[in-house]
Amino acid sequence: MKKLLIFTAFLSFSLLSFSQNRTLPKVDLKTLDNNTFNTSDFDNDGKPIVISFWATWCKPCIKELNNIAEVYEDWQDETGVKVIAISIDDARNMSKVKPKVNA
Repeated sequence: MKKLLIFTAFLSFSLLSFSQNRTLPKVDLKTLDNNTFNTSDFDNDGKPIVISFWATWCKPCIKELNNIAEVYEDWQDETGVKVIAISIDDARNMSKVKPKVNA
């Protein structure tokens, strides 16, 4: 399990190195409390940002988020990384999204 986490971290940071200095398209998103914000508001003072797209029905997505949650504090301490998880579920599934986010 530890090897899988290390591999996932290595792969994630390797992929991040290819996306440095790229601009994220400006898109409006809704938060769980129904507020709207724009992706241009993502800021982490030059530190890495990992954006994970997921869905409640996607078992690999849930597993990835759980794995990230296990190592997030260490990543945060070491790199200052910020993880932003964006659900692609539609509004009808909002009641399924909230428990996953709060877990």
